[in-house]
Order: sequence, then structure tokens, then C-alpha cells
Amino acid sequence: MSNVFYEFEIVKSKMWMIFLAIFFFLCPSAFADEAPKTSASAGASGDIEAGKVVYEKRCIYCHGETGAGDGPASEKLDPKPRDFTMGLYKYRTTVSGQLPTDEDLFKVVSKGLPGTGMPPWGDPREFQITEQERRQVIQYIKTFSGKFARQKDPLEVVEIGKEIPSSKESIEKGRALFKEMECFKCHGNEGRGDGPSAPELTDDKGDPIRPRNLTKNWHFRGGGEAKDIYMRINTGLNGTPMPSFKDSLDNEKSWHLANYVRSLSPEKHPELDVVIKAKKIEGEIPSDPSDPAWREDEASWFPLVGQVIREPRHFTPTVRDIFVKALYNAKEIGFMLEWDDPSISKFSEEAGTFEDQVAIQFPVELYPGSKKPYFLMGDEKKPVNLWTWKTELNLFVESNASGIDKEREQEKESQGVSGRGGYLDGRYQVVMKRSLATPDLKNDIQFQSGKFVPVVFYAWDGTNGEAKSKRAISHWYFVLIEPETPKTVYIYPPLVILVVFGLELFLRKKLRRENGLKKE
Repeated sequence: MSNVFYEFEIVKSKMWMIFLAIFFFLCPSAFADEAPKTSASAGASGDIEAGKVVYEKRCIYCHGETGAGDGPASEKLDPKPRDFTMGLYKYRTTVSGQLPTDEDLFKVVSKGLPGTGMPPWGDPREFQITEQERRQVIQYIKTFSGKFARQKDPLEVVEIGKEIPSSKESIEKGRALFKEMECFKCHGNEGRGDGPSAPELTDDKGDPIRPRNLTKNWHFRGGGEAKDIYMRINTGLNGTPMPSFKDSLDNEKSWHLANYVRSLSPEKHPELDVVIKAKKIEGEIPSDPSDPAWREDEASWFPLVGQVIREPRHFTPTVRDIFVKALYNAKEIGFMLEWDDPSISKFSEEAGTFEDQVAIQFPVELYPGSKKPYFLMGDEKKPVNLWTWKTELNLFVESNASGIDKEREQEKESQGVSGRGGYLDGRYQVVMKRSLATPDLKNDIQFQSGKFVPVVFYAWDGTNGEAKSKRAISHWYFVLIEPETPKTVYIYPPLVILVVFGLELFLRKKLRRENGLKKE
């Protein structure tokens, strides 16, 4: 499953392309035929005209007729599409404040920007447009800003200096620089984008902008390796609060800081685990997420996407993945969930914010074969059982649903989910546990050894206006309570070996006696 994350990003981009194509078909009047004025200095006239054709076919839905980032889909996108008229580009190899090179633009068009509506137009498996078309559309895009026509002097490209390999010493020096340069004010103490300045940050257009979560380098839009981070440190991101440190850090310090930032992410992005294997333990299942029992095994990773199936749809969720572990004993099963969220949300009717939440969904009963309820809150014929943690009151709620707008809490005497949750440095952790079996067969999932139990995860960031159907969702996966290994498994193999060994000795002795008698 090494390509799971890639496929996940492709699915999201496909959804956008389908949405945009439908909009274009239904609303052709939204696009005028007249093209903006072009500048011959931006490229050969033929390339510009050919690029205009590509732009109107592929780019206009998001970036708009005049390139101002105001296409018909722009309101649904977060972050907003690039406003080409401003001539401000984030992902460049040029010094702060300068325009990008053609190769910088070509790289973005070809590889796309993870976590945005910008797909990889150069990928042969999906959205490919030819290299020539990509280079032509770049020349057309450059006509939207007069800065390109006025640029006479050569652009100053940042050179990557001699590499300092990552090491414990280099990472520690980078950690000190992270504090010294006050990177934590935006990115947070652990790099999860939860710094004290984060809620107030805006871009040059006045739109809110989130600091990057540095613990997930597979989401870095300019590349996630140390050399890419080195480049961002020295170029900054035009139009954002991220400055260039080119004049503050020499080559050695730039590498130390880049190595530290790279160390905040795992070596490889997580791979999807379709099955969560619940591990048996002796004694009680700990309610404290920090208990050592929860640290013994690696967590299963699951991607989340915005709920775009039912109104009100949500295209821009904050929580994009969740990590899950499971433990069980003779009586209970428990789940420990971890997910990143840049802030603790509070309900405010005036501000339009809600509390943060997370939920686990199971079918009420197990069906034969591959049959399952509808993954989005079940259906009339196949209801679901939900365990929800509401963060503001540290409240655990067990409910049932037969549709996204048909959820009801169970009676007080039937509430069986308990646990504990908390928040630290941009990350939530919560343990939810319940009896393996309950008397309420009509409403509660019953866990059995050796059975695959379908499971779905939901998460809400209240500060992002997420509540009810506006949420991040997963698809169905599975929980398996692994059958306990019989003690006979450990007894029989040694017995078999002893019997075989004894039989071999007996046969050898018998053959020797027989050979001895023959010789006599």
C-alpha cells in the first residue's frame, strides 16, 4: 500500500474536477470569451495564445477569467487559488520578494500542491497535460501581472550550499535555532501549527492563513525533504507571514534548522492499515492516553476528508488524518485516538464556532459477507452505534443513527462509554472504552473474538465552523479482536520434536543391532 496516500490525494482532486466540470457545463455564462490583454515580453505570441486555450480548459474554474483567483470554485477552496494578478508566488527558488523562474512555475504546475485544489497536471496516471502545454500555460499566466513584463534584470536564485547531513548533533543545533528564531510563535513548540500567533495570521490579501504543521512533511507544498526545507527557509513565502532567513542564517545554520524541521516528521508518510488489531492485556484498560500500555505498539493511520455528500457540505476540514490503537481484556475494549488540531475550540454563537469532537462509528450488528450500513451515519435498514467525545465538557456520549440527520442519544442507563481525553501542543488524545458485550443487543455493537468489526471515524474542528454534518470523515475499516493463542500451541511443538527425536534414536539402535547380528 505504498501508494495509498498518493491515491487519496488523487481521489480528492478528482472530486474537484468533477464538481468544476459540472459547474462549467451548467453555468457557461460565467465565463467570457474575451481574453485579458497579453504581453509579448512574457513569451512568444504563439505560446501565449496556445497557453490561453489550456488555461480556459483547465485553470479558469479556480483562478478565474482574469487570473485573480476568483473562479466559480474559489469560494469552496481553502487555501484560496493563487491570484496571478498580484505577481506573488510562494514556492520559488528566487530570493524573497522576487518573481519565480519559469522552472519554478513549471514544477508547481507539474507536481501540484498537496492539500489544495491544485492537482499534479504532469502526472501520467491522472491529470496529465503535455510538457509543451504546461510550458505554454505558464507563459499565459505570466501575462496577468505586469511585473513579469517589467522584470529586466536576471532573477537572483538562491543556491543550496554544501549539505550538512542530518545527525543528532545537527538536529539539536536546529532545535536551538527553532527557538532562537522564534519559529515556535507560529508553528508551535512541537511544530504542529498551534503557536500563539497562529490564530491572527493573514496573507497579503487579508485572508486567514494557517502555519504549516511541520510534523507531516508529506503535506509540504514545496517539497518535504531537508533540501526543500532549506530552500523555504532562505526564500520565504511571498505574500505570507513566512519571512526569508537568508540574511540571518548562514549555510550551516540553514542546514541545521532544515534537519531539525525534517526530523519532526517520520521517515516515511504512514501507510493505511485497513485492520486495527486489538491487543489483549491483563488487568484494566488504562483511561489515561499517556499510560505506557498505549505506547507499546504503533498506531494505525487513517486519512480523513471533508463530508461533501450531503448538505451542508464541507470541503475544507482541519483534521486530515487520525491515529488509532486498540486494547482489550476479558471484559472491555478500548480505543486510543490521536489527531492534530491547531486550537482548542469553544462554542460561541456570535463567532460561529463550536466545540471540538471526535466519534467512532460501528454497525449495530454484524452482517454476513461484506454487507455494512451506509458509511455516513448508517441507514434505515442498517443503523449504526456511535461513541462520541465532546471536548468542552469532557463528555462521552453513546448514540444510534439511521441516517446523517437521524441520530439519537441512548437513554442514560444505557450509556456505557467512558474514558479520558486531553490536548497538548496541537494534538488531541482520547481513550474511549466500553464492555465487549452489553445487554442492549438492539442498540450496541457486540465485540467477539476473531470477528472483523467495521469502524468509521469522524472529527470536528469547532473553530473551523464544523458541527453536525460539517465534519471530517473516513470510510469503513475494521477492528479485529485477535483470538488468544491456545497454550497448546506452545506445548505441542516441543512434544512433537521430542517424539521424533526419540523415534530416530530408537530406529538407529535397532538398525545397529540388526547390522551386528548380520555380521556375526
